[in-house]
Amino acid sequence: SFEAIQTSSFILFKDGGVAACGRNNFGQLGNGSNEDVFRTLVPIPDNTPIRSLGVGPSALSVFFVNIAGNVYATGLNDRGQLGTGDTTDRNTLTKVDLGASGATAARAEQISASNDHTLSKIIE
Repeated sequence: SFEAIQTSSFILFKDGGVAACGRNNFGQLGNGSNEDVFRTLVPIPDNTPIRSLGVGPSALSVFFVNIAGNVYATGLNDRGQLGTGDTTDRNTLTKVDLGASGATAARAEQISASNDHTLSKIIE
């Protein structure tokens, strides 16, 4: 599938890998730098395939949901929109703690990003 945010684009491959290109001034490509690039592969934590991307047309941050339902975020975080508990921008995929219910960790079913906030549908 193909997804885009304000000035960057992402390709989610059938095998769960992700490629990205475009602006990277806030680290939104997730490749460990803040340099704009023509094309890069996004390093995926634990090599667990990505199932979906959480993006939005005005966003400068991106969310990656893996097949286990874990969420990783990268990019602009000036208003805490990455959900990492701070306002530090990220240029690598950083796990988002969705909380837990008893012994079962919450998982994301769907996620969407905007310029200054994020919405997620959580399942337990």
